Amino acid sequence: MSLNKKIKNAGKWQSLSVISLNILQLIYFAIMTRLLLKEDYGLMAIVNGTIGVGNIFIQGGMGSALIQRKDITNKHINGALQTSILIGLVLYSIFYFLSPYIAVVYNDSRLDDLIKVSSLNLLLLALNNISVNLLLKNFRFKNASLVDITSNLIGYSIGVYLAMNNYGVWSLVIATLLSSLISTITMFYFAPITISLKMHHKEARELFAFGSGMMLISFSNFLSNKGLNLVFGKIFAQDILGIYERTSRIKELPSQFLASIINKVMFPVMSEIQDENEKLIRIYKFGIGVSNSLMIPITVFLIFFTAEIVHILMGSNWNEAIIPLQIMFLVLTFSNSGKMTDAVIRSKGLIYKNVSRKYIFTILIILLSGILGYLYGINGAAVGIVLSYFINYLMMIILVKNVFMGSMKEYFLEPLLSGFKLGLYVAVLIIAYKSLFNLWQITDVSMFLIFILFLVILLIVVLKLKPSMLGYYLHTVIKKTLNKG
Repeated sequence: MSLNKKIKNAGKWQSLSVISLNILQLIYFAIMTRLLLKEDYGLMAIVNGTIGVGNIFIQGGMGSALIQRKDITNKHINGALQTSILIGLVLYSIFYFLSPYIAVVYNDSRLDDLIKVSSLNLLLLALNNISVNLLLKNFRFKNASLVDITSNLIGYSIGVYLAMNNYGVWSLVIATLLSSLISTITMFYFAPITISLKMHHKEARELFAFGSGMMLISFSNFLSNKGLNLVFGKIFAQDILGIYERTSRIKELPSQFLASIINKVMFPVMSEIQDENEKLIRIYKFGIGVSNSLMIPITVFLIFFTAEIVHILMGSNWNEAIIPLQIMFLVLTFSNSGKMTDAVIRSKGLIYKNVSRKYIFTILIILLSGILGYLYGINGAAVGIVLSYFINYLMMIILVKNVFMGSMKEYFLEPLLSGFKLGLYVAVLIIAYKSLFNLWQITDVSMFLIFILFLVILLIVVLKLKPSMLGYYLHTVIKKTLNKG
């Protein structure tokens, strides 16, 4: 199968998976936010922040190393699986014994049992991780997508049932564990591994050379994402922490589609052509352009309609989330473009060139969001996060520029300007709409839904009559998608 066909097929199934999961997550999010307390999400923010450290070592290293390595044998697969299981057992033991002390640090005894039970997910992910990455390496996205959709649907359904029956925060924990269990069993079915009882130290060390760098980067990603929950857990009360956790989660939803395509499709594709610099950088630049062309107008739309989004997804009791969410929507463009840059650097195996940049970003986001959060509350924390992401994006562009010898114009300005143009179109439409119906400072969900319908109709008309209005990048994607040849 040609590279273009692999990208198209993988993108099709990954798109189906992400769209389906986003719909499921939005429904689950809206239901659970109304059934549970802000305090419940504050507790889960600390739990996820704690065991998220373990996810780094399980999901960040050996599986990615299998994808990046061009030629692998069953010994490499077993070496990766053995290492992953060993890490999972060690991490579960650590969190089991540390959980009482973590509960003392955050002055809440409920965290003890929550962390002990939630840590079981590390063992499931340790078993699951290798099979998942083997499917991705072999471009079997259909199987991986169907498993993701099914396991999450069942897990979410059980979570809603438990929340409706007053299980509180435990409904979130059980839903996650059940989803992981179903995924682990079915992934092994689709990507069976011929188990070897012999320890494959040599092959594990070969993978670990790349995998350890991935773990360092994943640890940085953790600190700059869920790790912030642990910082804010000491700054904010649990209900405010719950607002931050939900706000941060909504901020991630619009970008999940592209982020998933980049991480699960583009990384394997780029790894396959890692020795062809000209082709690799062409795909990268086009990917950055597509990302900006989508995320900048989406960001404009979301900032104007944050209040309506909060009321739909969370209800009227969460109005405190509106301003911090508006601020954090500003990171969407820089976050997704950053992931594309991260993928191209990883595909070249230049993992350690990326580590120092990642840790500068981590230090920045912890300091800026922590200090501004302490001084100005949740809104200050949001400003610190946005500033950190922008600086990080510039650092990543400079890194790619130095590796591939390009210019800031082609890597930064050209893709950004295409997105800004579309963002301006959206801003003009929204300002005209709000002015026409006098909706400034008014939250009207019905009118919001009508405007979305108008935008969908307008987009269909543009696609039919003049798709070039969407800019070079999106126009090219549309033409290639419609071209069956």
